[in-house]
Amino acid sequence: MTCIHTTGLRAGALILACGAALSAALLSGCGDNNAHAAPVAGFKEVALGTSFWDITAAPPAGALAGDILQAQPRTDAPAGVKAWDVVYVSEIQPGKMAYVSGEIYIPSTTADGPRDVVLWNHETAGLADACAPSRRSRVEAGRERAPALEALLAKGYVVVMSDYPGLGLPGPAFYMAGQPNARASLDMLRVAQKFGEANASRRYVMYGWSQGGQTTMWAENIAATYAPEFTGLGAALMAPAVRIKDLTLNSMTSTENAGYVISTLPGIQAYFPQLKYRDFLTPDAMEQLPVLASGCFDVWSAAAGVKDAYVPGALAPGSAWWTAMTAVDNFAPRGLMPFKIYQGLADTTTPPVLTKRERVALCAAGAAVDYQEFPGLDHEAVVGQAAKLLPAWVEDRFNGRAAVNNCGAP
Repeated sequence: MTCIHTTGLRAGALILACGAALSAALLSGCGDNNAHAAPVAGFKEVALGTSFWDITAAPPAGALAGDILQAQPRTDAPAGVKAWDVVYVSEIQPGKMAYVSGEIYIPSTTADGPRDVVLWNHETAGLADACAPSRRSRVEAGRERAPALEALLAKGYVVVMSDYPGLGLPGPAFYMAGQPNARASLDMLRVAQKFGEANASRRYVMYGWSQGGQTTMWAENIAATYAPEFTGLGAALMAPAVRIKDLTLNSMTSTENAGYVISTLPGIQAYFPQLKYRDFLTPDAMEQLPVLASGCFDVWSAAAGVKDAYVPGALAPGSAWWTAMTAVDNFAPRGLMPFKIYQGLADTTTPPVLTKRERVALCAAGAAVDYQEFPGLDHEAVVGQAAKLLPAWVEDRFNGRAAVNNCGAP
């Protein structure tokens, strides 16, 4: 996976306010008991500039998931689309509120009724705040950062996406920790409700690539209890990296993937602070940890030359890290919505055998699953093919067409 970091220009910023200013009323849903549905009365433009993401305070008492602290217009939205970066509140763990950053894209054309929402869950981006998707350009190296974004917007959908906790804003990133990222993702549906200009419906389809596959699977698991006011109509996975323990064990067999393993550990430790790096990494490998702060993927090349990067038994059954990763993986699909899966057969990052396990689990839960393989395509190449096919699948879900189900196929 590659990350080309380009800092897009931003034109000023917006503070969302309930009335003339951001107040405690906004953070309590403007007095509405169903605060997640409360519309925001208006926007106030302020000159935040590059300090937009410098949020050091925690949400105040009474803040609710989906409350918006501030929003800043993007200048790289497609023609006929308005877009903002946002800082919003998420309940990233039960009872723990945090500010998270994300993006919202809204077609400017008039809609006949409420616009349905597409929720994008991003792939591995790096751990440094500058690597957060909202801090980068919409198009990188000639490719849309969020696959099929323009095509989905052209169909009239609102598209929202989260950076996930700790990526983009101060604090530890919960990389591959699963549930915290899924909570932050689902809370972007609540953010969309508060953009009156979006006229967002409560129906959504979500999709994710790589790490975003884990986020999507976790979101399907918790949606009925965490965000019951919304109706999920489908989910699509592109080369999904779902079960972190098996993925880590797979990566530990290749020295070239040492950087991936090393970058995974801080996210799991963010969720389980009692974990210690020295129980997993050798001293030579631990010297690579500072590299995580110097670039989005620098650790990939820097750590590739480390020999014997792992302590014997680092991920043996019963070890501290084994127990933590097992806990992250301890969830099952609910079977509440149809799934589309795009998998490259040349993928060594998320091997087909692991993706097929998720297919089996989804089918066992009763979900209609349309699993599609692409010979010769690796972890990245499959995304381009999936992006061409996804918009029609999403449209079918919103239009109520029957989902293809090949669960009985080999």
